[in-house]
Amino acid sequence: MKKFALKALTVILALTLAVSCFAGCSSKGKTLMELDGETLSVNMLQLFLSRMKGTLCSAYYYGEEALEDSFWDTFISADGTTYNDHFTARVLENAKTYLAALYAFEKEGLELPQSYIDEIDEELERLIEEDAEGSKTTFNSILAQYGVNYKMLREAYIIEAKISYLSDYLFGTDGSKISAALTEEYYQENYGRFKQVFIYTYELVYETDEYGNAVYYDAADSSRIAYDKSASVKTDGEGNTVKDKNGDVVYVDGDGKTAYDKKNGKRNPILGEDGYPKTREYTEEELIAASDYAQQILEVCEEDNFTLFDKLVKNYSEDEGMTKYANGYYITEDSDYDSKEVVEAVFDMEVGEIRRVNSDYGIHIVMKYELDEGAYADTDNSDFFISTDSGEYVFMSDMKNDLLAEYLQKYVDMIEIDEEALAGVDIKSVGANFYY
Repeated sequence: MKKFALKALTVILALTLAVSCFAGCSSKGKTLMELDGETLSVNMLQLFLSRMKGTLCSAYYYGEEALEDSFWDTFISADGTTYNDHFTARVLENAKTYLAALYAFEKEGLELPQSYIDEIDEELERLIEEDAEGSKTTFNSILAQYGVNYKMLREAYIIEAKISYLSDYLFGTDGSKISAALTEEYYQENYGRFKQVFIYTYELVYETDEYGNAVYYDAADSSRIAYDKSASVKTDGEGNTVKDKNGDVVYVDGDGKTAYDKKNGKRNPILGEDGYPKTREYTEEELIAASDYAQQILEVCEEDNFTLFDKLVKNYSEDEGMTKYANGYYITEDSDYDSKEVVEAVFDMEVGEIRRVNSDYGIHIVMKYELDEGAYADTDNSDFFISTDSGEYVFMSDMKNDLLAEYLQKYVDMIEIDEEALAGVDIKSVGANFYY
């Protein structure tokens, strides 16, 4: 299984904003929506759509197939809704939240500190230097594919900063204005917890030695071989101790083959050109055997018997995460967990319920656990509530985003949209924006 990670990709505040302006448009573009003097242009929506498209074209989602028009024309529901319809509508709703936030910023009488603007100008100068060799003209030509120029991008970053500032003003930078009771309520309403007995239906291809045996490496230093030191020391023809390139003594078994410490060492999977580990799919016989094995475990399980299930997880699960995460997995319906089938199942299950779920990775025997109070503050659960990439407390930022959306809903309902201006604007027709 790939490493579990949490990230918010679709909420409006997570977007790196820019205003796009195409030939023939005014400096702010044609107005798409309006709220008591605050406006959002068609071009801004097109930018949001392009950024969402770039996200969906990544390897984490649909990959390069999302670059094809045929993908967006694909039906995803019986009522005729296509990917194009679905994601265009989602981005439009996010855009409404964005406009409502700008309105709220002004209504609260807030003013963006000069330090924020200075930081934005420094970032733009860095982009010009790194991406355009210091030329603003070249930078504008790069941005043109997204309908953006330097001036418009600067304005957009300032607007984004205003929205972030509004959130901090309402809830505190670290959420200090949010009560403990509301924090716990948010957690209970948005998260699910589960454990699983996982059975692979494929195997990773690992590095092997000259005898075809998997090589085991030191868990703390992947450049050093993990030898089984209870085996025999390898010697040459003159009886001298043989050492490897790291100067470590080599140990061998009775057949003269390298003896590895399989208990404490780890195997290194071979990576493909795409950077992902190579795999070997199970044969039909192996698949049947894995399915029968999973079914035998499932038949032993008892609903609401958490003690028994904990033992089954410990003894039979092939998911290494179940060793690392003793409290189980904590997820939201939007969590970036490899098997979306599992996420859907967990939020469809009752606490204590057990369900078998099949995915591209293998067979999951899943049990839903009751949420333990305050799990978001437990360091043992940090991988689920703190970003492993940025170190940011994503639980808090996600909660602030959701609370802000609730706060802004009364303003969203006041927004007026120019339907004629919206006609023909969709995610299918914009480019995939990966950068700005």
